[in-house]
Amino acid sequence: MRRTHNSSRGFTLLELMISAAVGAVLMVAATQIFSRGVKAAWVTSQRAELQQDFRAAGNLLQRDISMAGAGALGQQGLSTSAVGLPTVTIPVYPCTGLTTCNYINGAPVAYPTSGGVHYLYSIIPGPNLGITINAAQGPTDILTVVYADANLALNCYNGTIDATGTVVTFQLPATLPGTCVLPTGAVAPAPLVYTAAGNPTGLQIGDLIMFGTKAVGVVTANVALCAPTGTNTACYTVTFAGTDPGHINQPASPTGSLKQFSTGTFATPSAVRLTQVTYYLDISPSDGVTPRLMRLQSGQIPAPVAENVAYLKFSFDVYNAGVVQANQATLPAGTNPGMITKVNIVHMSMRSQQNTYNGYQGLDLQTSIAARNLTSQQEYPISGSAY
Repeated sequence: MRRTHNSSRGFTLLELMISAAVGAVLMVAATQIFSRGVKAAWVTSQRAELQQDFRAAGNLLQRDISMAGAGALGQQGLSTSAVGLPTVTIPVYPCTGLTTCNYINGAPVAYPTSGGVHYLYSIIPGPNLGITINAAQGPTDILTVVYADANLALNCYNGTIDATGTVVTFQLPATLPGTCVLPTGAVAPAPLVYTAAGNPTGLQIGDLIMFGTKAVGVVTANVALCAPTGTNTACYTVTFAGTDPGHINQPASPTGSLKQFSTGTFATPSAVRLTQVTYYLDISPSDGVTPRLMRLQSGQIPAPVAENVAYLKFSFDVYNAGVVQANQATLPAGTNPGMITKVNIVHMSMRSQQNTYNGYQGLDLQTSIAARNLTSQQEYPISGSAY
């Protein structure tokens, strides 16, 4: 009888240990490759998001800064490119309608002074006035720019200030004055009554109006219709009561108030609506952690421009006595904001959302933006003005 032997047998302990070791090495390698791929994908997506946010924030800053003084303070032939404000109560900014000015570090900011008078300038620096996000870096900066709003042809209207200096009657003449400049594509001046759907360019509470080159006022009530007189085709009354939170309307002030123009030469001053924009950093109320760049325009509600902007610093080029003093973080003695020709963004540091394993990704923007209108005024001063 012939016997057969079964040649199959199991693995030895040594073989099992070697196989397990090789498998473990392969698993570790695969895990590392996967982890690196996930990290690379996260870094790429975060950097792409940072770049998009940078582009959006940079475009807005560039647009506003380059427009500083356009059609308003920068074209009036003033040696300081500024308008004096009332002085009985300190005028402050930035404000929203009839509610508050406490957006910058929880407190209002006083307008800059010269010779004891507060002035509204086309560019208003705010070194170290912002919040502190990183103690090692210190407080951040704020920046305010002012320019004419070309969307509302307010200078096409005749304006009469009442004896109290708190109500202005605007009437549209049948024959438009030569100073009337209509927005592109418009065939007639827009009505002054604001409606969100029908006439979004109308006057709103919180709007800042400059009269001639001598005074400014803040709208404190909805515009009302009135009966036109003579050959005028439309009539509106606009209120500038002394209730605005920024203390721009001060009828009792001996200087800088609209009441000064209720009689005499300035009974029908040319008017223009100003766009006043302030950039600053705050912390998002949604989580109490995320820093963000904010933009507040005139008397409207502040709007976030970009999240995770963790540092903001500016410097300025100042033109004085034929010499440009560059990169001035604080304006030198003998100069004022009306001499600024260029704004330098020294740091706009942005960080990504924090990742438990990868921390933050960060980018930092540095650039210079010329205030085109102010630069032109300095290089080609209006005859009779000292720059």
